[in-house]
Amino acid sequence: MKIKSFTTPKQNKEIFIDPAHEDIPRLIDINKERFQSYNFDINNIPFSQFREQVRSDTLKKAGKYTEKICSLCTKLNITGTENLSNINDPYTPEKEIIQTGHSPTLAHPGVMIKHTLVNSIAKKVNAVGINMVVDNDASNDNCLNIPDINVPDSSVEKIEYIPGLRNLAFEEIRYADSTQLTAFKESVLKALHNPDMKKTFEGFMDVVLKLAGETLQFSDLFTFARHAFLTRFGISNLEIPVSSISETDSFLNFFLHITANAKSFVETYNTKLREYRILKKISSKANPLPDLMEKGDVVEMPFWMWREGGSRKSLFVSVANESRISILSENETVTHFDFGERGNSSENLERLKEVISEGIKIRPKAIANTMYSRMFFSDLFIHGIGGAKYDLITDEIIREFFGVEPPEYATISATLHLPYKPFNVSKEDVIALKHIIKDMGYNPDRYASDEFMEDAEMRSMASEKKELITKTSHDSKEKYQTFDKIKQLNCLMKEKISPLIKEKEKEIENLENRLKHNSIVTNRDYPFCIYPESRLGGLFKLNY
Repeated sequence: MKIKSFTTPKQNKEIFIDPAHEDIPRLIDINKERFQSYNFDINNIPFSQFREQVRSDTLKKAGKYTEKICSLCTKLNITGTENLSNINDPYTPEKEIIQTGHSPTLAHPGVMIKHTLVNSIAKKVNAVGINMVVDNDASNDNCLNIPDINVPDSSVEKIEYIPGLRNLAFEEIRYADSTQLTAFKESVLKALHNPDMKKTFEGFMDVVLKLAGETLQFSDLFTFARHAFLTRFGISNLEIPVSSISETDSFLNFFLHITANAKSFVETYNTKLREYRILKKISSKANPLPDLMEKGDVVEMPFWMWREGGSRKSLFVSVANESRISILSENETVTHFDFGERGNSSENLERLKEVISEGIKIRPKAIANTMYSRMFFSDLFIHGIGGAKYDLITDEIIREFFGVEPPEYATISATLHLPYKPFNVSKEDVIALKHIIKDMGYNPDRYASDEFMEDAEMRSMASEKKELITKTSHDSKEKYQTFDKIKQLNCLMKEKISPLIKEKEKEIENLENRLKHNSIVTNRDYPFCIYPESRLGGLFKLNY
């Protein structure tokens, strides 16, 4: 396993991109050559036929979903969306597909720049750009980090999208009514003080509130509004939720293929995770991802399963008989599949579709999700740094499980600071002041100004200390007595200059507040929709 280095950008407007922008189209050619060399079946469907089916199924759904966004924006007369792209048969097989993906939450600009790169490369090579909305992700945090810049007491407020909601997949989350969205909007605006930041967020949420008259589904609301927002910067990629992809026959065939080879896949998956942890010297078995459980004939699959409206559950299979595999959830058998005869593929697919028609949802976990996209759908996948690190593991699983060289991917991230100027201070300034305060305890006489030295007692103690320091001591007892006396004098003189020490302590407090302010205004993890549009435009068009 090769470990690549991905460096999170630190400076304002700094971009990390690998490979260089001009070299990215070459990856498409490399991947197309690799796809032509693949010679394996997915649930008894030859690779080339299966990939064509995936692309057709997925792009048709993406076209319909994006058309829905366009028609709603037109219907609601949303300002700035007049140039939304028309969807003109985007699923022509000869067109390349450039893809990225992220959850429907309001991501920071360093994530949003993936949309820019997809759009840029798609236009450069006349391809289809598409964003996969990972709406099967869970709302574990359910909060936005919003900076409340109020020098010297700046802070970061955690504001919930929906109060009290945890651990549901985004596709299951719905607002009760638009008043919850209004409350969310007002909470964020209360924390913001910069007029340009308030303007961006207020404008974004006005679009969300307009859309709320048509849907209260969390993922759709924020995807539609984000899509409309990006068109202001000339970005017009298609959109497709994972929930929609997961309904296609092609995805279900992929699921059945992994199920039929469950033990082999899980063994490979866990082995490659362990190798990654060893190479990266990671001690926690939960990082970067937990192993899939293996317990006798039962193994955990790289998929979620839950009933509509419920929370995500791990999906297991029982492989007591390799030709007959049972699907388990919470120790209950959901259904079984027969893999003994080649002709059973269509029967298994119909059985799976029947289960899904009863309200059961099957969704991919992270590695299975990007594996499916990279191998069977896109010609090039564009990751952020987090996804790129995970897919080092995915690459090794592909090599071992499918026996092929995995498709290449590109990586991009960026940092954009808030429109506030950091103070010219550093941690070293605090360290230096703390050293001075410490020295003031050992040598208070050095720091006493003329005003303090007007005190007769202070002058006397300083003079006595000076004499003791210059005094020659001949035995250890005398040396100890001299040292102890100097220590006593220092304590007494320290009390005398305590106002000076308090001034320095106040300086440290001010410096630490300024450092805290700096860390807040240079943090990169705030939602894109609180940045002034001019700043976003400068980043999204940088170097392209």
